[in-house]
Amino acid sequence: MARRDRYRPPADLAVGQSAYNRYRGLIDDWARFCSVLQQPLTPCVRANTARLSRDELAALLRQDGLDPQPLSWHPDALLVYGGFRPGRHWGAIAGLYQIQEAASLLPAQLLDPRPGDRVLDLCAAPGNKTVQMADALGGRGTVVANDANRGRLGALAQAVKRHGIVNVTQTVRDGQGMPWAAGRFDKVLVDAPCSCEGTFRKTATAAEETSPAFRERLVRKQQRLLRRGMALTRPGGCVVYSTCTFAPEENEAVVAAALAAEGDFELLPARLEGIYLEPGLTEWDGAAYGAAMARCGRLWPHHNDTGGFFLAVLRRRSGGAGEPDPEPLAPDPRAQTLLRVFRDELGVPDSVLAGLTPFFEGRKYAKIAASDHGGAGGVPAERTGIPAVRAQTRPPKPSTAGAMALGPHARGPFLDLTPAETEAFFRREPIHPGPERAPAAPEGGHVLLRLRGYTLGIGIRRGGAVASLFPKAWSEAALGGP
Repeated sequence: MARRDRYRPPADLAVGQSAYNRYRGLIDDWARFCSVLQQPLTPCVRANTARLSRDELAALLRQDGLDPQPLSWHPDALLVYGGFRPGRHWGAIAGLYQIQEAASLLPAQLLDPRPGDRVLDLCAAPGNKTVQMADALGGRGTVVANDANRGRLGALAQAVKRHGIVNVTQTVRDGQGMPWAAGRFDKVLVDAPCSCEGTFRKTATAAEETSPAFRERLVRKQQRLLRRGMALTRPGGCVVYSTCTFAPEENEAVVAAALAAEGDFELLPARLEGIYLEPGLTEWDGAAYGAAMARCGRLWPHHNDTGGFFLAVLRRRSGGAGEPDPEPLAPDPRAQTLLRVFRDELGVPDSVLAGLTPFFEGRKYAKIAASDHGGAGGVPAERTGIPAVRAQTRPPKPSTAGAMALGPHARGPFLDLTPAETEAFFRREPIHPGPERAPAAPEGGHVLLRLRGYTLGIGIRRGGAVASLFPKAWSEAALGGP
């Protein structure tokens, strides 16, 4: 992966002459607003709590000379100072954290998915919020991650593998017409495509004027997406509508129109402890949206040193039982047999494997999903779960994603790497530990590779060396990410 430098706005940029000037009357401190937009965002990461806590992640980063500080409004997130390049740190490759802008944590946090909920991310790409919600379910149950663009789901697919996420099914559908065959959901996130005015601290194009014709097309799409998300919500369930723009036409106006059309919904306050969110607008430029819109939340960059966001929480009023969930995936006997390599070679307990459903999605890999994962109902899946065992090799080879997911439960054999050996492992070079550190694996046996106790992947014993089985597709990213 080619290294991409973070955008830095020029210090002399005339923000007041940009698209933001139309909001000047809404902003309490215009000079501060303009000043903050000139400053880069502090890197933010969210701990993968299936592998470590936020405090454990902070301690790990401090060992590398960084300065992580807790994010006040999210229990698992850190702002990291000290020249942190999150994509280059080995913890990203090991799936110990998700790189996620602080403001983008808010939609899923307000949706508040909990174990037992069935969750839909209607516009999922690039997938950070999907991963966040899957973690919130404790790696169980069902998250359906949908996007209209198959190519944009690639980043999500990689994050799912690195994080070991076994409770996500990905689908490719135009969210405006997500089929009823998907079933109904307890929680639905509609993080809608928008004019992206709140992303200026990442890209200068956010300050460009949005043409009225383009805005009108966006608004029509946003209204259809929100209404479809609402229609797929069970009685008593919630929808969060969010954008990263300031435009009232794309925010309060869209929510007000959807509430008028779908009368069995109510707005809940979009507020969180530890962060200041301004109330939504009740009127704008001659248009009245209603007093209830004050329950929406507006995140202005200068109030919390973030990007910009808009958030609305809508709840369907109770009205009887919803439809039953789809049945969990059925295990495939051959895939179940292949999965035993983790028990027989790496000492993963049967109690852990019993919580997973082995299945095939194609012929290359035996995959695993949470045993209670119901998938996307009658909507064809693009991907489900993670690959666990490569089925077309003899003997079967555990995948890196499977090794990283099940490594914390394994009894070994292990090889604990030095930093230099870690770099060699990522370059797919053999490791020569010497007789005193040789892992207790037979010739041709698999070995879990770790750094500071965290699984990085898998190797195979060949003579006095351990050959790296780190994926080719991951190697370049591991050594050259941003």
